[in-house]
Amino acid sequence: MPVSRAKNGRWRYRAQIRLPDGTVTRISGTAPVQFNTKLAAQQAERDHVARMQRPDATPKKKEVPTFDEWFNGRFWREWVIGRKNKPTEVRSKEIIYRVHLAPVFGAKRLDAIGDGDVAEFRARLIETVSRFGRPLSEKRINNILAVLSKPLHYAHKCKLIDSVPEIGILKVERPEIEAWDFDQYVRILETARRSHDEPEWYTAVCLAGEAGLRIGEIKALRWREDVDLIAGTLTVNFQTCNGATTTPKGRTRRTIPMTTTLAAALRRLDVVRDGLVIRNLDGTAKTDGEANHAIDRLMRRAGLPSVGWHRLRHTYGTHAALFGVNPWRLQAWMGHKRIDETMLYVHVAHAHARALPDAVRDGAHGIADPDHRVIAMLGARGNHVPTPPAALPKTAAMSAQ
Repeated sequence: MPVSRAKNGRWRYRAQIRLPDGTVTRISGTAPVQFNTKLAAQQAERDHVARMQRPDATPKKKEVPTFDEWFNGRFWREWVIGRKNKPTEVRSKEIIYRVHLAPVFGAKRLDAIGDGDVAEFRARLIETVSRFGRPLSEKRINNILAVLSKPLHYAHKCKLIDSVPEIGILKVERPEIEAWDFDQYVRILETARRSHDEPEWYTAVCLAGEAGLRIGEIKALRWREDVDLIAGTLTVNFQTCNGATTTPKGRTRRTIPMTTTLAAALRRLDVVRDGLVIRNLDGTAKTDGEANHAIDRLMRRAGLPSVGWHRLRHTYGTHAALFGVNPWRLQAWMGHKRIDETMLYVHVAHAHARALPDAVRDGAHGIADPDHRVIAMLGARGNHVPTPPAALPKTAAMSAQ
């Protein structure tokens, strides 16, 4: 019966024994504190073996639920509902489980899911072609693996399984932020401003490009509670996505100074300043589909590729970094939880530095406060006169299309 002395001086034992039902298990322990000797450790081991050899001491095999029972049962109630996941997170988990996880792991018991099963699943995801005819992106694969990982780790924490298989999240390099250049941004602003039948979408473009709001935050912005035209500030309190209104991403409320362009766009809205800022004629909120169709129309009219609303937010952050904003100030304006998210904009601005248009430089003339200078320069972008495509070099004209 092997015993040994640990680094802390305690005598301990470890052995493998066969139980009356034929199963093999490991036991371990230490000698009593008051009798810390080799003989005491050996006696403690013999006592432990005797206890385990009694028929009534044989541990009953625990009942382990299937992945489907666990995911849609305790895990969903205690983790997803109990931790108040946002509606977007809930919807994402539901889709990933239904499409990817249930067909492979739904009927398996939790303790039957091993490293090989996860490795095979990961390889299958890499080989999968989406409904758009393209392979799943590495980011999408990692999202799926994360939804698989959480219920398994929670089952281990609840002592339903002894170990968690290695999930093997892919190492992904974050893609570089893409933003509109000064000419392209002015084209978008002018196209939206000339759309007299849709004045609210011009304001929405300004909220995204002049204040860095996400489209969900734009749809949830309210006149009385969030817009202060006297102070010249916006406060982001909520976002609306998939018909549900929740706190903003990161659960961070933030206040952003308005540019002159944004303030003018808000004042030109011919509505009673109550309720939602961007809304339908009957006062109801814009839907996700309406917002997506609106940006598609505007981009087609501007002669630019339709890449959604978020590039306007990226444009705000990148241009602010290019104008020399303090990164910590930009982090507060954009509502980032971590400074490394904000530094992505700073790195892009440094790597792709551009000469500032005269209108932008003139907008900061005579302003000493660094934050006010940046806001003034952001607001002056709308005064920039884009270079006509015919006057651009051939390669530049092609990239602007």
